[in-house]
Amino acid sequence: MTAIAIHPKRGGIFAALIPSAGIGPAADAVDERVTEVQRHFAESVSLRKVVDPTFAALIEVAGAAATANWDGYGARPVNARAYAQARRFLTVLPTTTPIPDIAVDPDGEIAITWQAAPRLVFSVSVGAEGRLTYAGLFGESKTHGTEWLRAELPQEVLDGIAKVFAPPAIR
Repeated sequence: MTAIAIHPKRGGIFAALIPSAGIGPAADAVDERVTEVQRHFAESVSLRKVVDPTFAALIEVAGAAATANWDGYGARPVNARAYAQARRFLTVLPTTTPIPDIAVDPDGEIAITWQAAPRLVFSVSVGAEGRLTYAGLFGESKTHGTEWLRAELPQEVLDGIAKVFAPPAIR
């Protein structure tokens, strides 16, 4: 029997389904099983309540920003590679993550934002090469930085999302 363990904090929708570095028949069998598990997760009714609206929002905003000057102020069209990276980003979010707001930045990157109150907000701009530029405001404190999208989300990004929804004493 094969088992796949998912780290509870980093348990993205498909977090366990990271590309394998293995080769040979056993690695191929694991890869096939992982693909099957991924398909099963994607078909889950409860998971689809979170995933479907999120991906639908991504598709909608990308369609609205498909041409140059989509905002009337000279914005670039959505970058196709940034769109693909944003899909990847959304796929590795923890399953308990609230649904974010999604928009296209004027430079063609995808903005993914969580906001619980005017001064409780965390936003990530996803670039074409997987660059994650983030900024957060948590009451009186703030953060910002740049990380890269890998098989898992960077801890700084996970922490920023969590702070938006954390009780005041934990922020």
